[in-house]
Amino acid sequence: MSKQKPQEQRERLSNEEQKRNPSGNVNDSINHTQSGMPNTKGMGLKEIGGVILLLLIILVVYSLYQVFFG
Repeated sequence: MSKQKPQEQRERLSNEEQKRNPSGNVNDSINHTQSGMPNTKGMGLKEIGGVILLLLIILVVYSLYQVFFG
């Protein structure tokens, strides 16, 4: 077995576990949604900032819509 980076090893072990226990994926996804925290794994600072900016723009547009047309 060649030397693997810890992240690659975690990913490989996670994939193997998902293959062995597919019902665990459902439980994991339920637990993730109940925590209230978005899954930002692998997202850089620019992507996270972009998502936050998009949400703020949507909030402002919705608020303006409510003021003028509500």
